[in-house]
Amino acid sequence: MPTELNTNENANDMTKKLWERHQGDEFTKVSNYKEAVCLGCMKVDVAAATIADICGDCAGKKGREPLLAKVCDKYYGLCFFCSKYKFNIEQVNGRFCNTCHSRIAKVTKEYNQKGGFMKTDPFWISMRKKHGKDWKKIMGGYTKGNRR
Repeated sequence: MPTELNTNENANDMTKKLWERHQGDEFTKVSNYKEAVCLGCMKVDVAAATIADICGDCAGKKGREPLLAKVCDKYYGLCFFCSKYKFNIEQVNGRFCNTCHSRIAKVTKEYNQKGGFMKTDPFWISMRKKHGKDWKKIMGGYTKGNRR
């Protein structure tokens, strides 16, 4: 017999109201077995809440019903779903199943293995190709303190 899912231990009033609102909606509620609707694939499975970056194209395909919250807008960044750099990225909080978590982890792992933002971003790759070895000096600008 499962016990009731209790996540409001030591929570303030705002957290309790948010939890009640999420539990009242069929797309954002969590069952006693920690099953919820996955934002990535829209299936009901064991899911955990995660913050992810998503582009407008992928967000349009996924739907907004199981979205817990929109954290912030970003002007430019890496989409964790199509693994491309795009403009108008938004950071969202949603519940994802194990399969979708694995997809997000794969994208971020490849990103980190390649060297992060400066080594994977198409703009910085083109600047390294265009300016050669001195790309950091050229793109960083010269000030009185760093001239050589």
